[in-house]
Amino acid sequence: MTMSTYDRLNKTSRVFRTVVQALILSVCVSATGCAMFSDRSTGLSAWKPPWSKKSVTDDPTIDNVRGPMQRVLQTAMWKKERESNFIKPGVGATEYKKAQDLFEAKNYKEAEKEFKAIVKKFKNDPIREDAQFMIAECQFARKRYSWAQDSYDQLLVDFPSTRHLDQTTKRMFTIARHWLQDPSIISGSEVQQVNLEEPGSDSPELPDDGKKRSSRWALVPNLFDRSRPVFDTENRALEALKSIWLHDPTGPLADDALMLTASHYLQKGRYMDADRTFGLLREEYPKSPHLKDAFMLGTHVKLMSYQGPRYDATVLDDAGNLKETTLRMFPNADKQRLKTELQKIEYAKAKREWETVQYWMRRSKPKSAAVYCNLLIEHYPTSPFANQARDLLAELGRDNTNHLWANYAVPGKKSAEKEPEPSRFSLPGIPGFGGDEPKAVPAPSKAPAEQAPAEDTGLEPPARLRLDGLDEPIRRIPSDGEPEPARIQL
Repeated sequence: MTMSTYDRLNKTSRVFRTVVQALILSVCVSATGCAMFSDRSTGLSAWKPPWSKKSVTDDPTIDNVRGPMQRVLQTAMWKKERESNFIKPGVGATEYKKAQDLFEAKNYKEAEKEFKAIVKKFKNDPIREDAQFMIAECQFARKRYSWAQDSYDQLLVDFPSTRHLDQTTKRMFTIARHWLQDPSIISGSEVQQVNLEEPGSDSPELPDDGKKRSSRWALVPNLFDRSRPVFDTENRALEALKSIWLHDPTGPLADDALMLTASHYLQKGRYMDADRTFGLLREEYPKSPHLKDAFMLGTHVKLMSYQGPRYDATVLDDAGNLKETTLRMFPNADKQRLKTELQKIEYAKAKREWETVQYWMRRSKPKSAAVYCNLLIEHYPTSPFANQARDLLAELGRDNTNHLWANYAVPGKKSAEKEPEPSRFSLPGIPGFGGDEPKAVPAPSKAPAEQAPAEDTGLEPPARLRLDGLDEPIRRIPSDGEPEPARIQL
């Protein structure tokens, strides 16, 4: 049986496919063996499909390989850089250098724009501090002082311990003096004494430095001078001074800022504000060269706020204490003037006590008036009001002064007479023994030898209770103008 042509062709194709598959299988086996046992640097072993991930071991290199000596040298170099003061350029250094060049070329407007861009771009980087300071410097150089004040304040708020603190306080002090038209600090020896006999009648004249200053209402806008704020220039200057001693209390200009602020308040008649500022200067800066003037002017502003004997006398006490402290702390001070002022303060205090006496007399309270008369005589015995109080006690009589611990009435005007002491005791008549009239029985008496001596306890009664001659009142005490004042007999 013979084979057909179709069968021979089909058999030939099957043999061909088998031979091809055997050849492909042999090639794959040889490739796997080469990859396992041969060099990996061969082209066949290194071949991978394009979609596979490349490994770090596919392209080996010795660039990152360091020998023992190289590692030792690298460690030594790192330690040297860490211990040295070498600072690498920080973030934004290129932009800052560009803005700094514009500032040095006196192109302040463009430099301000560049520094503002740095502040906006590098909000959390250290270079923002320097850029914020340079914004204020550009505005100060352009004499835009109100904008510069805001920029300096923003710097102090964001960076309280900034390294530009000294320069910032100097700029703020210069701005404040310019806005206040170069004021001068008032000295304590140049101020006149307040008239305490008629408080508020006139104000002492302050020294004039000869400078002409223009005044402007706070609500009148400033439309022409770009170096001043639009509104309220004076209070903006006081804010600048306050920012100095508030953010830099230990700096060289803190006490100067306080003294300049207090002097401005004094010149404007704001005595309560001046008193508070002088008090802060005395408490916080005891080594300031303005300390003596702070004491002298502190008493002045306290007395200027005194409104009369019908008002609170706390300012009189505080002013007297300040003057006494000034006498102790400053031996070179004008002692005669201070003592004269202390006498005037004591006179004002006595006058206030006499006003209290008159108040109770108007209220028809003589016993209360007598109490305050006694207090007036004890506290201010040499004042002219003390003699008036003694005359009033004499007029009030015994009924209104018997509750006092001592009677300071004038001897010639004592109205009440002393009652005679009985020399004998009287006993009523007994029924059945004698008449109805009482019998006079002599008072019992002892011989001088039989009287018991007083016991010596070693204690003396208080001075105001040991009055020599209880029946006779104390003599009249003259005022300060009389030559030889008498003493109280205690």
